[in-house]
Amino acid sequence: MATIKLRALTKNDLEKTFYWHNLEDIRDFYSGHPFPVNKEMEEKWYEKILYSNIPVTVFGIEIVEEKKLIGITVLKDINLINSNAEFAIYIGDKDERGKGYSKYATFETLNYAFNKIGLQRIFLKVLTENVNAIKLYKQCHFVEEGILRNAVYKNGKFLNELYMSILKEEFNKYWV
Repeated sequence: MATIKLRALTKNDLEKTFYWHNLEDIRDFYSGHPFPVNKEMEEKWYEKILYSNIPVTVFGIEIVEEKKLIGITVLKDINLINSNAEFAIYIGDKDERGKGYSKYATFETLNYAFNKIGLQRIFLKVLTENVNAIKLYKQCHFVEEGILRNAVYKNGKFLNELYMSILKEEFNKYWV
């Protein structure tokens, strides 16, 4: 497996993330916005994430040797009072999926959250239909907290959403 690293996104990445945000499988499995994104929306999103790390921090996942951006991880709604944030990840480059990059990028993002900015709890929401993502999160020691029934409406039907989390002491026990 090639070496990857997390890095800040730049304006030069906009075309690639704009393309990814309009991929049907990203929209279908990502709990967020189900609609296509136009260039202006992507530019507005970049304005928010390029100039501030609170309440949202977005990392690009890059294959080091090729300097190739393949996906992103997100810590959003960072709450410094309650010491938690929501995590999200995707590999947008279809040729690079299934190669183990998500697990390493998840580790690096959690390490940043827990050991660089001192958060206590990271949680995520995942559609129960997204079995590959759930498998990844379990491998990364996220714990199931509960299911919100019919919480997301996509493609003409209501879907259940699974909440999972990992605490700092669990991360340090299993990963560090």
